[in-house]
Amino acid sequence: MSRRIKEAILLSKELGSSDESSEGSEEDEDVQLSGLYVRYHVPLSKDFHSIYSLHFSPNGKQLAVGFGNGAIQIVNIETGALKSALYSGHRTRQAVTAMSYHPLSNKLLVAAGADGIISIFDIESTNALSFSENGNEINALDFCLDGSVYATAGKDRHIRLYDSHTNEILHILEGPDIMNNSDDLTLTSGHSRRIFALKFHPNEYHIFLTGGWDNSIKIWDKRMAKEARRVINGPHICGPSIDIKDNKVLTGSWVARNALQLWDYRSAQLEKNIPFPARLFNGEFIYAAKFCNKNVVIAGGSGTYSACAVDYKTDKILGEVSLLNKTVQTLDVTRCGKLVAVAGVGGNLHIAELC
Repeated sequence: MSRRIKEAILLSKELGSSDESSEGSEEDEDVQLSGLYVRYHVPLSKDFHSIYSLHFSPNGKQLAVGFGNGAIQIVNIETGALKSALYSGHRTRQAVTAMSYHPLSNKLLVAAGADGIISIFDIESTNALSFSENGNEINALDFCLDGSVYATAGKDRHIRLYDSHTNEILHILEGPDIMNNSDDLTLTSGHSRRIFALKFHPNEYHIFLTGGWDNSIKIWDKRMAKEARRVINGPHICGPSIDIKDNKVLTGSWVARNALQLWDYRSAQLEKNIPFPARLFNGEFIYAAKFCNKNVVIAGGSGTYSACAVDYKTDKILGEVSLLNKTVQTLDVTRCGKLVAVAGVGGNLHIAELC
């Protein structure tokens, strides 16, 4: 591990109430948001490889962008311009499918790809430490609340928990052996098909959620050896479309109707189908979904070729970010809940603001 990466990891341990990452990060839940407006359309040099993942830094001032050839670029949110290139990509590399900044540091970024490679970057020096989950295609990655652990999941259905200070595996929550042992498959066992989303609870250190092609959301406690605590049945997850706020779970499914749904975290029961605008014959087909604040969500996919912000209390559509007949593959929202990044096929990175 390089000296700069070690320093960044050590710094993340020391961060707390005084860290720059807290600047502008607190949400004002009482602010009424009335519209979504595009601030920038950001053309990038790797756009022809398409964009598969996005992640805002904790302070909301920079955005990491992951491309189909493994390239990663950093965009300055205040100017809408390219800030730096962490990795230029290569013809032998596959898409960067998931990224996450350390929650207490604007300098430490973890990225994972469809080729199973995990890279830990020091943003300032662009130095990286890389290793691989052999034989796996990683689709999802997230940090726990204090940044001490991050988890990955993907094609092989196993969930790996890593110590973020050593990057050593702490525990593997294995998918059931459905080919050789049917008794291994229960409601609270691991996923029976590949996983596409993983999200830690924003207020609980040990809780996280996963979802994928097996039409279920598993709610896990990382202290438990192998079984999920609860299961939400129904959502067909094909991208980063699970989010949680307070006691509500948001899911976006790749289905034609009732794709955007709100669930009660405690009971695992459906609270509401959130109306999502879609043409009659196109369907909704959501790949990505996030909370903006306690009332507003944003989602997009291949049905509308846009991301739409919806106030789920009033069912009002606050606006959309159109990718002009290109599929939305990923989106992210700043901690303050007001800035949104949307991208997908052909790049098409847009930065929009809720106000």
